[in-house]
Formats: sequence, structure tokens, C-alpha cells
Amino acid sequence: MTHWSILPSDWNDQAEQVYQPHFQECTIDGIQMVIEILPTGKAQINRLLSPNPQDYLNPKFQPGAELTLQPLLE
Repeated sequence: MTHWSILPSDWNDQAEQVYQPHFQECTIDGIQMVIEILPTGKAQINRLLSPNPQDYLNPKFQPGAELTLQPLLE
């Protein structure tokens, strides 16, 4: 198959090197949410999964808020 494009032929290889977000489901302070692990070692809240409407009014847990990840020592 012939593919005509103005993009360089190795563009497809470079496209795979683009940042791929890593999402993880977790519970913080009893609120279930989906967070995105950032390359800086922090996390960003993507969405809340809580059935409680009061959780959505808490500015601490609004989508886009950054969290500092701490290792769990057991």
C-alpha cells in the first residue's frame, strides 16, 4: 500500500515516543477516584467515582488538582 504524506517517513516511529498517560484507580480519604501518574512523580486527579455529591464540592478533590505521591512503607 502506498501512503503519500508531507510528514517524514519516520514520523510514525516518533509518534510512539509521545507521552502516554498512565491512569490508576485509587481511594484517598475514603473517596474513590481515577488519578493520572505524571512523569514528575506527582499525580493529578482525573475524575471522582464517588456516589456522594458532597465529595464533588470539596475543592481539594476537584479534577486537575495535583497530589504528591508518597511511598507506602509496610
